[in-house]
Amino acid sequence: MDPVVYTALPIAAARANENAHNDRMIVDPLATKLLAGENQLLTETKGFDGHMVKRTLIGDDLVKESHRLGTRQVVSIGAGMDSRAFRLGLVDMRFFEVDKQQLFDMKEPLVRDVPTQCLDRKIIAGDLANMDLKNGLQKAGFNASQPTCWLLEGLVMYLTASEMRKLAAQIGELAAPGSTLWHDAFSETSVKQGMSFYGASFKSGMDDYSDLWKHSGFRRSMMMDAGGAWVDRRERKLQMDGRYEVSPSQLRGKPMCLLEGPINDLNDPAAGIDAVRLQFE
Repeated sequence: MDPVVYTALPIAAARANENAHNDRMIVDPLATKLLAGENQLLTETKGFDGHMVKRTLIGDDLVKESHRLGTRQVVSIGAGMDSRAFRLGLVDMRFFEVDKQQLFDMKEPLVRDVPTQCLDRKIIAGDLANMDLKNGLQKAGFNASQPTCWLLEGLVMYLTASEMRKLAAQIGELAAPGSTLWHDAFSETSVKQGMSFYGASFKSGMDDYSDLWKHSGFRRSMMMDAGGAWVDRRERKLQMDGRYEVSPSQLRGKPMCLLEGPINDLNDPAAGIDAVRLQFE
């Protein structure tokens, strides 16, 4: 199996472990099924479950907040074993999942008999590094005139820098005003030191993701140290501290795990998720 495709399974394992907790923050009864029989991952992933739960909650919160503000379509690129279409209960939302054909060959038989909790779910298979994203999405019924919530969870480190720039440009062409976007990443120094996950080597890290998205049409973009986000089980929510925002100059030469996009500013308790949004003049 393609190592990058396989990385979707330990992510599902982290959600399955979280779902088993009495104080779970993610309700995902489908996660165990999405392990595709690789149940040993339930034990193997315990060392990084916390980070993966945090990552999942950021995406969940962004999708729900975008929906509250009127967005009715989600595009998950590098979707893997994403289960949001089956568990968030957004019955008027359309979900578009983009990933490799090998991933869907494994996933679709597992979810064939599972009812969705959304208006529609479409899959778009292709080579994420080179595919014509616009053509694939439009054939699946994507509406480029409407705002979209874009998720690139666990994706960008598996793309080269040039592939990442090409993808950002395609998203910029497709995203209508009011769109939101989130992804995680690593700094250039981190990746140059050599990083991999379950045999899948990271291909790139960048210190200027915010500039990349601004050049692609996003009005506001923010990078933050992933250490500024944590799961607050007492308050039953994900906490994100805006004071952990970092600039490209602060990142240069430093290893760091990054979050790019939404932020919940603890300096302003009234602030909700201030997500990356597009604004075209």
